[in-house]
Amino acid sequence: MKKFWMLSMLLIAALFVVSCGDGDDEGGDGEGKAACTEQGAFRCSGDMLQKCDQEEWKNFENCAGKTCNAEQGKCEEGNGGNEGGNEGDNGGSTEPTTDPTTDPTTPESALTCSEMYMCMVDCGQDGACQQGCFDKGDSTSQAQINALIQCLNTCSESSATDDEFQECANSQCATEISNCGLGGGEEPDTNYNSPYGSVSLNFSIDQIANASDGQQSQVGIAQAAFATGTYGNGAMSVTPADAYMIQTNASYNLSSQYGNSIDIQQIPVYVQGNQGVGGNPIVALSIPEEYAAVGTLNSSIYQGAQAQLFVADVNWSTSQISCIHAFGEGDINITNLGDFANHGGIALNGNITLYSPKNYNGNGDISAQLGVPVCNPVQ
Repeated sequence: MKKFWMLSMLLIAALFVVSCGDGDDEGGDGEGKAACTEQGAFRCSGDMLQKCDQEEWKNFENCAGKTCNAEQGKCEEGNGGNEGGNEGDNGGSTEPTTDPTTDPTTPESALTCSEMYMCMVDCGQDGACQQGCFDKGDSTSQAQINALIQCLNTCSESSATDDEFQECANSQCATEISNCGLGGGEEPDTNYNSPYGSVSLNFSIDQIANASDGQQSQVGIAQAAFATGTYGNGAMSVTPADAYMIQTNASYNLSSQYGNSIDIQQIPVYVQGNQGVGGNPIVALSIPEEYAAVGTLNSSIYQGAQAQLFVADVNWSTSQISCIHAFGEGDINITNLGDFANHGGIALNGNITLYSPKNYNGNGDISAQLGVPVCNPVQ
């Protein structure tokens, strides 16, 4: 499973913290911080599908307009509008989501090839999890994804660089990508410029936050931007001039599913009443722990990238990413790095080119391959 398109940060139900004001818990209904005991279990809280991670219920996917199915751990097409939102149920529906007499591997309930693909990407490097995704498909979708994986692995083995792999996948695996429903070969959406902007990184902080810090802790928070520059067709600033301030949060995060990482998030803060509230866009940088070292890291959207950066909008009522403006490619230089697991600091700089998934640097529209919602063009 090498070199899938991925944006790992998007697969995490990220909660962004604004230091001014109290803010809401992840669930949006007061339930988000309730303890759970079964790692990887799902429940429905209203329209929100939540997953047990590190003994806490964390937002996984907003099922608004769909049916929240906790048993399957996914949002399903249907009438939507979960009435009960009871923990561990299927969102309050009084009817089963599938006929109990139906074999769960039949096409009516099985994952499609594209659903299996995104399920596998969501697993990260967890082979057992990936196998579980594969087992949920029917024979047709399993054959499709096997063909895709075989083609991508052949490209991986014959490619010395990401650019070579990308060229091989686009030219040699277009049929397999298309058969899997991943939108291979789609024409670029020229409503989005390519490139879609650029940012310069310059950041230094003495302490990085970790899970031991309390909700009101100021550790890892800087009242300054770590990224400056523009995005969109009209060169909009990633640091809006009308924001009360720009806040940057640096934290060391643990995840058994996605791997540990240093995450740096930049948030415009506005004032409503006497409380600071988050605005848009946010800029997020994630550095997997295995690559966290002094030196130069490459940022891209490929699995195995040493860092990932994106510009996005957040739905602050749910603390969920609502859409992606752009992802970044370029070099990031870490010039200082302490014991980040124990509040050590970090310093970095770099220059990053931004691309919209709708028009990626001569590769066309790859938004279906990424499986993420893309924001409307910013003029």
